[in-house]
Amino acid sequence: MQAFYLDTVDSTNDVGRSMLREGKIHDAAYIVARRQTAGRGHRGRTWLSPLDAGIYLTVVDRPYWEVGGELHIFTRAAAIACVETLFNHAQVQARLKPINDIYVEGCKLAGILTEAVIEQGALHALITGVGINVRKADRPLPPDHVRPVCLEELMSEKAFAALDLYAMVNDLVQRIRHWNAMVSQGDLRVLETEWQRYALSDYPPNTSLPGVPVPPSSHS
Repeated sequence: MQAFYLDTVDSTNDVGRSMLREGKIHDAAYIVARRQTAGRGHRGRTWLSPLDAGIYLTVVDRPYWEVGGELHIFTRAAAIACVETLFNHAQVQARLKPINDIYVEGCKLAGILTEAVIEQGALHALITGVGINVRKADRPLPPDHVRPVCLEELMSEKAFAALDLYAMVNDLVQRIRHWNAMVSQGDLRVLETEWQRYALSDYPPNTSLPGVPVPPSSHS
């Protein structure tokens, strides 16, 4: 799998799309940047990406997907991968807020943006962008926005100093690809079970995947 570590980019998703167009990505790849100048989230919202203050990652994958289907299923898959990775590497218990936000104690820790590259009526590549706030930084937002939080604020000083971001990124990439494969294989019941396990309790089961029965909730 190809890996690209870059300094400053406009958006890692846009870089991934350009690399695909230029033939620089041959199969699957991931792109990590130290800073984004035009990071974005769902519906074109801005994702603030200060230098060395977060994980700014894009995974380019090639899962099977019927064009015209529910692309947000892959967003949910990436969200589950994020929650698993955050717990395993930072012992942070995050929760999912539809459709693409990762929350901790009412504050936004991470966000996801999933995009499809369609060629000749078929999925050429799936582009999954993930932004995780890691270090304290100036992240000015309008008053009506949810307050951002970062891993440095959520972890003890000792635990944060020992955090291996390189290992965390690699694990996250593998988990995203794992859950993409689960979607491709049609294992939507498994996906829905995990989604309900991590979803915020004020988002009821009627937010389930289309056509997938809702399992019993495991959270209060």
